[in-house]
Amino acid sequence: MAKKVGSIFLVCCATLLNACNPVVQENHEVTNPNIRVFFTPSTECERNIVQEIEKAHKIRAAVYSITNQSIYNALVKAHNRGVDIKIVTDRTQSKGKGSLVGNLKKAGIPVLTNHKHKIEHNKFAVFDDSMVVTGSYNWTTNASKYNSENCVFFDQMADKYSHRFEYLWNMYQ
Repeated sequence: MAKKVGSIFLVCCATLLNACNPVVQENHEVTNPNIRVFFTPSTECERNIVQEIEKAHKIRAAVYSITNQSIYNALVKAHNRGVDIKIVTDRTQSKGKGSLVGNLKKAGIPVLTNHKHKIEHNKFAVFDDSMVVTGSYNWTTNASKYNSENCVFFDQMADKYSHRFEYLWNMYQ
């Protein structure tokens, strides 16, 4: 059953990418006017997340783990320039070695950890209620340097991700 579900998932992903008429470039970026896809190990996910943070006025992120210094620095700079930021994350990971969650809280960024689910395993952010990043990419140094992960940026369905974020935020308060 799990193998069949996995196969169906892969077919759906391939269908979505083919429907968007993607072009694969040398840096492994799949491009479309409204969709950007990146794979690790590389700094492409990290770099593009930082770019979205730098231009955003509002950020809502639900992420499993945060250990990436570049993303952390961008979030703190954004907060210091008045960006409206809220983050939900996993309570166990937030206490782990290298976690920057405590530092985000000390910087004044509102962060809530899950206490209703076994783990908070989401990996998405919504920038200005319009741009979404999601995928397997954890906001960690290991994700950029060593892991085989992906991130997808798109400007559709941001309202669904925003609603999910608000649901989680309200649940974890």
